[in-house]
Amino acid sequence: MENSSFTLVFGNSPFVRILDFFLTFEDFDYPISQIAKETEMKWETTESILEILLKKKIIKKTRKVGKAQLFMLNKESDLTKLLIETDLKISDFFIKKELERQRMKIIA
Repeated sequence: MENSSFTLVFGNSPFVRILDFFLTFEDFDYPISQIAKETEMKWETTESILEILLKKKIIKKTRKVGKAQLFMLNKESDLTKLLIETDLKISDFFIKKELERQRMKIIA
């Protein structure tokens, strides 16, 4: 999994990686198995982190497909809105930094 600007700032811990996954793919819902695969984590670790995110109302349960429960970002949550805004500002910071680096490279 490639490092995002969010993980560059907040680290690459399992919690941050799962949070970053939901911030990146905010419009869809996913089963634990896919979240674990995409974040390269064990199913049990993923499940325990999802419980924390559920309690904080950052994510929500959406539906069941067979036996699998699906989860997605809870965009109605004020905390989630703040996380989305922060993620966008961090990305913007790194984009501006990279553009400035490229501009200085051209000038030199």
